[in-house]
Amino acid sequence: MNEILDLSIEVIRQQGVAGLNLTTVARLLGVQPTALYKYFPSLMAVYDALYRRAENDVLHEVENAVASAEPGMAAIRDAMLAVDRWATVNPEMAQLLIGRPIPGYIPAPDALDPSIRILGIFRQSLDQAVARRQLDAGAAGSRHVLMLAALLTGASTLRMLHAEEPPCQADMEGLIPDLVSMFFRAFPPQDAPVPATDL
Repeated sequence: MNEILDLSIEVIRQQGVAGLNLTTVARLLGVQPTALYKYFPSLMAVYDALYRRAENDVLHEVENAVASAEPGMAAIRDAMLAVDRWATVNPEMAQLLIGRPIPGYIPAPDALDPSIRILGIFRQSLDQAVARRQLDAGAAGSRHVLMLAALLTGASTLRMLHAEEPPCQADMEGLIPDLVSMFFRAFPPQDAPVPATDL
């Protein structure tokens, strides 16, 4: 199964996410296409497995980043940077996670489990930021987790779209820390001044 997924990623790198087909994968594997159905009942099942694998990779990166950072705003910044680095190294898989490049494809519920865990880590980090009085208490809800996800997704998408444009890339290097700082400036503790410096 892992060999099928590895070869599927190679096909995606050459043909794009929507260009994956089991006939090509089977040819690379040296078997008949019908042999693949022993492991995956459909092309959509392959996409689900790729989605789940990619999300687990991202989850691992986020967990490591948060474990190595101070709780709260620093952990959020480092986790977002870790996701962005992963997306830069794995642009094809990032497209699968961030967008909907395959017509009609919606990830199966169980393929989304790692995503739910990632959002939970961000939610916990927001709670820790509130506890450390880095954020207003009202900024730790689900809506604010989605706001962070939108900031991260936007920054990572820009980087992927303009990967071949060095001047644009240079401007993006500090974008995520700036966006995290902007987020925290927008929700300061009620009795604290708005922070004037970056993270």
